[in-house]
Amino acid sequence: MQFDSRALRREATSVEGSGRAAVIVALVAAAMTLIIAAQLFRLQSVGKSAAAIAMAADMDMRDTRKYWSFPILQASGLVALALAYVTAVLGLVDGIGKATGRASPRLEHVHRQISWAVVVLLAVHMVATALDAMGDSWRTVLIPGSWASQGWPAAVTGYNTGIFAAYLLAILGPTYYARRVLSVRTWRLVHRGMAAFYVLSIWHAMILGLDLAYYPWLRPLIWSLQIPLAMLVMVRLYRSAWPSTVRERRPTTRASQIVSAIAFVACGLAAIAILVIVLTGRTGFISTV
Repeated sequence: MQFDSRALRREATSVEGSGRAAVIVALVAAAMTLIIAAQLFRLQSVGKSAAAIAMAADMDMRDTRKYWSFPILQASGLVALALAYVTAVLGLVDGIGKATGRASPRLEHVHRQISWAVVVLLAVHMVATALDAMGDSWRTVLIPGSWASQGWPAAVTGYNTGIFAAYLLAILGPTYYARRVLSVRTWRLVHRGMAAFYVLSIWHAMILGLDLAYYPWLRPLIWSLQIPLAMLVMVRLYRSAWPSTVRERRPTTRASQIVSAIAFVACGLAAIAILVIVLTGRTGFISTV
């Protein structure tokens, strides 16, 4: 039996690179979360955080012993949202590279490790929410519609979007490791469902994110960041359905090209709509939808 030493070295280098990426991503995600949580904790302790200002005076969120988990759930949610955006961008860039025959294993490693960081941060966010002293519990965190029977019907949509996003991530995320069972083609189709997770996460944050509502520049920034994301999706669709060189060509059907064309136009219209929303100052409308 002959062994391909170069293939073994490449595989060893790939594993080593993936390990380094995991450590770096974990350290960066933890540092970001801790720094933001510490700042929110400080502001909350003197009644100047967005949550302390928004809540009723009789709640007195300056009592950090009682409301200790609130800065953690805010920080973990904000960092998870930011990293979800980063991993979406990296995933699209990686997909474009694969469609054009210029795939980058290192980029794929980083994309996967950041995705794991999002999973961990989402778990922290859910645990911190369940332990919060403002009426939350595991029931409100895991069961859609729970707040309707607890006197806060206005929060139902906000919680539901977050709960459904968490379930989608839990279901779709592990399918990466089942590619051989599902086939790569099927996995890619299933993986596109992660777009729904991302949209629901944004919607959840827009409704319940007190910092997003308190700082007037945050919502316009989040909306604006979706424009380059939509443009990357358009490039990805175009490269996959209408390859420009023989090297890039893959078997495509007329039906798949029609679907890609519809999605391409939809993304273009979405980018234009977002630009109009930002320019007209209507970035808070989604909080009431």
